[in-house]
Amino acid sequence: MKKQHNRRSLIKAIGVTGIGISLAGCSGNGGGSEGSGSNNDPLFDLATVGSEGLVGQGPYGSEAAAPDSVALSDAELSEVQNQDFNVEIVFHYKGDTWVRLQREAIKKRAEELGMNITGIHYPDFSAEKQSNILETVAQKNNVDGIFSIPVDTAATVDAYQTVLDAGKEIVFMDNVADGFKHPNDYAGLVAADNRGMGIIGGRMMTSLIDSGKIIFLEFDVPFYVVDERETGAKQVLEESGNYKIETYGFTDPGKVLQVAQDALTSNPDASGLWAPWVNAPGAQAIQAIRQSDNDIPVTSCDLGERSAVLMAEGSPLKGVGSQQPYAQGLTEVRVMAKALLGKNTPSYIGLPSPPVARQNLLEMYPEILREESPESVTKHFE
Repeated sequence: MKKQHNRRSLIKAIGVTGIGISLAGCSGNGGGSEGSGSNNDPLFDLATVGSEGLVGQGPYGSEAAAPDSVALSDAELSEVQNQDFNVEIVFHYKGDTWVRLQREAIKKRAEELGMNITGIHYPDFSAEKQSNILETVAQKNNVDGIFSIPVDTAATVDAYQTVLDAGKEIVFMDNVADGFKHPNDYAGLVAADNRGMGIIGGRMMTSLIDSGKIIFLEFDVPFYVVDERETGAKQVLEESGNYKIETYGFTDPGKVLQVAQDALTSNPDASGLWAPWVNAPGAQAIQAIRQSDNDIPVTSCDLGERSAVLMAEGSPLKGVGSQQPYAQGLTEVRVMAKALLGKNTPSYIGLPSPPVARQNLLEMYPEILREESPESVTKHFE
């Protein structure tokens, strides 16, 4: 392992500069009538359903710093490229567009900076597997830092502590291990504005239906970014005063079909459904809706091929608040580079979350996902 600057020993000397941005207030934009007409009819005024700036906060209430707050100077670029840093990525699982784009962005930017990716790991949403992986990585003398998203912020604490005790830098993706404090324990957290994503989903729902009962799928596992989404969506619906929220929890994202079926059976008068992300809980909820007699609209979070196809084909999924996983990955590498050089980094860096619906899908897909819309999407616009 190449010799690192002792970042922790520098903290007292250089101090910690909080780089914040102004936060905007948020509220529902009022009701509308349920969307009808052809698939080509715009359902939303996208200028009003989007959140104003970054509205979410970090796990400890820290304000969001902008991605350009960790831009690398020419001197820093040269210094990183002259080192031979080794880093590894420990994801939560393997199976979606978010993971793929994060992986591609981190690999691309790391390669440009001369960093070596010596391992990429997928623990399949198992806290035990992730802990074992982290403990193994901690023992690797040639690894300087890790990018990681905790599967369970409580169950993996000891394993992340092992990585920290081994002197490796940690850049968290979307979530922070319980009790870990910046800057001593981790270099930074990079995430989408997840509360903003929830707000977008909530506002989309209020645009689709004036009032009624909303089935609200909730992830019953400690997961900061999902908590933020749920908070944002509930805030909009509750502030309106026109909606009754019926909450149904789940712990296994791959086993939501039965939960959704039970919710629909118990609430035949439901007017809409919100899910914290599409792949897989939202997609399974849509499957349950299609199998039922109640054709209700769904709003959710995350843009990927699956959610894009569902919106393009005119399914119950009407819109999402989107992450920017590729841009997030690029930002995470910059945070890691600065940390390995012993430089100060913000505790939380947020990326804006744009609204996406069928009406702007063909524009936003390549902009966010950095690839052309696949034929599985474009065929529905021909």
